[in-house]
Amino acid sequence: MILVTAFGKTPNELRDRYIKRIKTMMPFEWNEIPLKKCPDQRPSQLLPEEIKFLKNASPFFLLDADGKSFDSNQFYRWCFQSSERHLVIGPAVGFHQDFYKAALGKISLSPLTLTHGLAHLVLAESIYRSVCMLKNHPFVK
Repeated sequence: MILVTAFGKTPNELRDRYIKRIKTMMPFEWNEIPLKKCPDQRPSQLLPEEIKFLKNASPFFLLDADGKSFDSNQFYRWCFQSSERHLVIGPAVGFHQDFYKAALGKISLSPLTLTHGLAHLVLAESIYRSVCMLKNHPFVK
């Protein structure tokens, strides 16, 4: 099972197509946590939505530009090394330090800082590619 949690609501038709495809191939969830207030700078305190998430979350990895980088084959192997993977995309203002303390680790989609929409799309495509590799689907050729 792969679970993605994303802070903030980001409409993205192409991402949603990948999500739909993944769900036909394996158990998969993509949850967005809308933020009531989206500050311009990282507040020193956790946002209410972050507090709720940290109280109830399964073990998770953060998506962070400073995280471990993978090529497609390495990401595929990493995704399926464990029976469950939970990936978290932070709010636009970045993660609070409590998230770094609670996370199992950090992974990077790119050394570049990506917009939320682009990060969502790249992650969805990368997961889809990994699932296709697992299922020997022709998409990866």
